[in-house]
Amino acid sequence: MKNIYWKRLIWVVFITLYTGLFFYNCLSPYQNWIVPYIYTMLLILWLAREYYLKRLFFQTGLLPADIYSFPLRAAFALIFYAAFIIGVIAVVAWPAYRIKVYPIFPVLGIILFLYSIVIRERSARTEEITTGNFVRFYFSVMMLMVSLSLGYGSYFLVLYMLVIGLPLILAQERFEEKVFLRFMDSLAHEGRSTDGVSRKHYVSLWEKYRGKEIPGRK
Repeated sequence: MKNIYWKRLIWVVFITLYTGLFFYNCLSPYQNWIVPYIYTMLLILWLAREYYLKRLFFQTGLLPADIYSFPLRAAFALIFYAAFIIGVIAVVAWPAYRIKVYPIFPVLGIILFLYSIVIRERSARTEEITTGNFVRFYFSVMMLMVSLSLGYGSYFLVLYMLVIGLPLILAQERFEEKVFLRFMDSLAHEGRSTDGVSRKHYVSLWEKYRGKEIPGRK
């Protein structure tokens, strides 16, 4: 019971129930709404879980918090939630611009969404942290963004993700990997293995590394 964050739990339960009713009323009057509604609720449940567990959604969380690029995080948040809104609007107001062959593509969107979660969870449970963790995390983000396009069956979202979402994901991955490689280089100079870093010692090694970077710190 001590490990339960009651305020967060009450909040996510309220939000989940409220959005479930809201999106049901929003989508149900329109054609081909059931699978997009299921996708929407799966997405909301997952976002609620990430929020409850205090996880960074847009970034790996493998770097110290102050290192992260706020502009990249803000840009990704804007693009992701805008895509979510566009997907809902596609069902409600732009049926002519939705991908045909319902429900094949929305079902594929759900499958891809679940696959992206599996990749993310597996990456988070590895015993050692390597550049592969960053690649897998952002690959899962890429799959998530593609699943939005398919889940709502929107031609516009497919283009939106390719032109805007994909370059931003690649930029974030390169940024984090570059910082991590500098950290690994510092370990190499100390004669440590650069194949990977044990999660057990990861935080303490970062603290030592940051201590060297800060002028005047003992």
